[in-house]
Amino acid sequence: MGNSKSGTTPLILSIFGKFLYSFYRNRPISEHNLYPAMDPYRSKSWKEFCNEVIRLDGGVCCRCRRGLSDGVILQVHHKAYLLNHKPWEYPYELCETLCRGCHAAEHGKIMPNFGWSLIGYDDLGDLDGTCQLCGTAIRHVFMIQHNKWPTMEVGEVCCDNLTCSDEAGTHMESLRRFNDRQRRFISSSRWTILEEGIESIKQKNYEISIVNVRQKFMIRINEIDGKQRFTSSLEAKKTVFFLLESGKIDEFMKKKRGLLA
Repeated sequence: MGNSKSGTTPLILSIFGKFLYSFYRNRPISEHNLYPAMDPYRSKSWKEFCNEVIRLDGGVCCRCRRGLSDGVILQVHHKAYLLNHKPWEYPYELCETLCRGCHAAEHGKIMPNFGWSLIGYDDLGDLDGTCQLCGTAIRHVFMIQHNKWPTMEVGEVCCDNLTCSDEAGTHMESLRRFNDRQRRFISSSRWTILEEGIESIKQKNYEISIVNVRQKFMIRINEIDGKQRFTSSLEAKKTVFFLLESGKIDEFMKKKRGLLA
């Protein structure tokens, strides 16, 4: 009896072991399986592939140009994903070196610092806005967009930093110069006061007057009266300056002459 039992036990264990092996070998791999799949991003092949991509990219992040000497961690990003390819089986041209921060931004985990574009501008008239990046109160709002982040409203400096351009700065400089020219035009000593409080100036071969009509102000150009009425002489002069700067005064006069012909 003793020999029979001792011979039966190994046989049962052997059969049970083969059953377990066959059962788990044919099951889909999952976290609940007895033999989970190894993470491919921890494999030796992936590490060797990463080292080669980083070497080919000069050992720096392709976005911010920082490297290991700057204290950043370099990672490899797949620009596109291929079916049935292991991470290290990609062509090198489909991969790029990114620092951990730029890599996270690329996948939308944190706000990107690059790749933004300017899509709009608004003048609020006062410091009624807030830069969504730095929190500064702003009057001039620049709207920027990114394909991996919601649209943001930011100030001049933050706009240029995120778009890696000088678009906002150039716009603001142009606006400042416009405002300076406008102030000089409005306060010019060439404005003369005629009878009945009419203010007049000659500019670009045009005789321009600001006429007070029942507490409203009208623009008169070469004896042709405009239809619009303004609440102040200042507003009328600003409009005159805009017409001169934009060249619309020529269009206005051609239209008026056509109607009078």
